[in-house]
Amino acid sequence: MEGARDTPIRARSLAKSYGLLPVLRGIDLEVERGECLALLGANGAGKSTLLRVLAGVARPSKGELALFGTSCHPERPSREILARIGFVGHEPLVYRDLTPRQNLDFFAQLYRVGTTSAERAERIDRAIESVRLERHADRDVRTLSRGTLQRLALARASLHAPELLLLDEPFTGLDAPGRERFTASLASLHAGGTTIAMVSHDFTEVNALSTRAIVLRGGRMAADLSPVPPQPELSERYRELVDDGSRDVGDRS
Repeated sequence: MEGARDTPIRARSLAKSYGLLPVLRGIDLEVERGECLALLGANGAGKSTLLRVLAGVARPSKGELALFGTSCHPERPSREILARIGFVGHEPLVYRDLTPRQNLDFFAQLYRVGTTSAERAERIDRAIESVRLERHADRDVRTLSRGTLQRLALARASLHAPELLLLDEPFTGLDAPGRERFTASLASLHAGGTTIAMVSHDFTEVNALSTRAIVLRGGRMAADLSPVPPQPELSERYRELVDDGSRDVGDRS
């Protein structure tokens, strides 16, 4: 599939099955640079599976996928393509026996961030500041709250300045102050040019951040909303789509 190199995501007839269970059933999707896309849908609609396919964590069964203009199916995404992506899943994917600063230093070396130790330390400091982790930077991760862990996961995923950031239910388990801080961090990244795609059930955050919303139903795209309508209208439209598709069979994520 041909595509402009600056287009982060292009999918055509993208499908994913686990054994005989179809999860994604022909997704056509383009995400342009600078968009903030919300993936909405009931449990089992295929949202998390789509995000994992885009992140290179899962491989599609059929269809075409290009990331930044490079075909990624049937081949796996290359290391160069994956280096342009940040991913925050249900788990923060950090070492709990280390501090946030030590975790970020480990991942900075893994991603080859900075050409010197001083430059790497400066990038780590900026990442800590960007998610407001200064007070917790040198505490053991195991002592941190859910909200603080989420912000650390965001710092980990954005440390190498990815062009595309993928987030799976990033607001789950956060209290109101935690949501506010996390939203501010995402808004800052988006304002800086990062393209974002996130799975969410939180329409407040969707309206605060997203430039576009897609509703999945039974592994298919049921609606593509751009711009994102105001929250009451979005909630009503979502209920109509989900209720209409309540008997569709999808995946469990």
